[in-house]
Amino acid sequence: MLVLLLALWSTCVLASVGDRLPQYKECTSQCIETLCYSNLPYLPQYDINIVSRYLFLWSCPLDCDYKCRSHVANIREAQLLPIVQFHGKWPFDRWLGITEVFSVLFSIGNLCANLINLVKFSKLIRGLGHGKNSQARGVMLFQYWLLLAVSVVGWLLSTIFHTRDIPLTETLDYLGAGAIIMANFNAISIRYFELFRAENQRKRQLYQSGLLFILLCHYLKLARKWDYQYNMKYNVVIGLSALAMWVAHSLRVYRRYDSQVFNSIQLSPYESKIQQKLGPFCKVRSRLIPLIPVVLNVYLTTSVSLELFDFAPIAHLIDSHALWHLCTIFPPLIWYDWNLWDLELSLIDKMA
Repeated sequence: MLVLLLALWSTCVLASVGDRLPQYKECTSQCIETLCYSNLPYLPQYDINIVSRYLFLWSCPLDCDYKCRSHVANIREAQLLPIVQFHGKWPFDRWLGITEVFSVLFSIGNLCANLINLVKFSKLIRGLGHGKNSQARGVMLFQYWLLLAVSVVGWLLSTIFHTRDIPLTETLDYLGAGAIIMANFNAISIRYFELFRAENQRKRQLYQSGLLFILLCHYLKLARKWDYQYNMKYNVVIGLSALAMWVAHSLRVYRRYDSQVFNSIQLSPYESKIQQKLGPFCKVRSRLIPLIPVVLNVYLTTSVSLELFDFAPIAHLIDSHALWHLCTIFPPLIWYDWNLWDLELSLIDKMA
């Protein structure tokens, strides 16, 4: 989705204001000397709890770094001074060894939203019959299933990263986001150019082989030399291309089908499901259902303002990035019902 690539707009910051503060330097030096490289008894302010030490593998120097960031942040807050970043990141209050509690919870929420749809699409694929339409439906359903499976893995990696922020988990989080963006591009391009139909099987195979080759080359380039700027530009190009196709496809569906098709009995269950989910928020007429992807993209683009107007964590727990993750939970719950409706609509149109 669009919002995942926007996370890649943030580049690696090697030094921040907090890193240069004398209080921070003195605190980390004293903590490491006292706790890590001496036989003196632990001082209470530098002690590491068992969960942080053994479950989340907080080493002594890293724990000192975390404790001192929090200590300096508390001092500055008490003095009514602005909270500053350390190593390019805001200081958070750790909970049972978890670095960013609410980002973890909201990442799990996104994971569950995609997992629910993954289970549903798995059942639909297993229940397919035979015939030309069933074959076309199965191919397109698999593209959405693949996007959902990749999304589940991607959000799992996001959960792990926000639980324990280290270079390895950060890299996996970036790679997972990139895979979701490519899987999304694959799904909408297969749908937009109707490569899921039986007569386009050869084209689809060649096309998807090309996409896989591009993704592997991208990963190999990053493996040789990690480049945040290159990774950002690559994902922005793929992501914006997918966004353009989603909007173009939505508008094409809106223009193509007349009211007789929209009132089809075959579409009624799909429309009812969408309207039922949107009921608490708004009433949607059948004629406007084709525009749902446009509305969702506007909603997601608007939510990006949380990322652009970054602010220090509220109560040292919730920052703009966590709230952005909260905003991305809802769209998949509607988007994939729309995809089922759209697929059924295309098959009806093909038979007409």
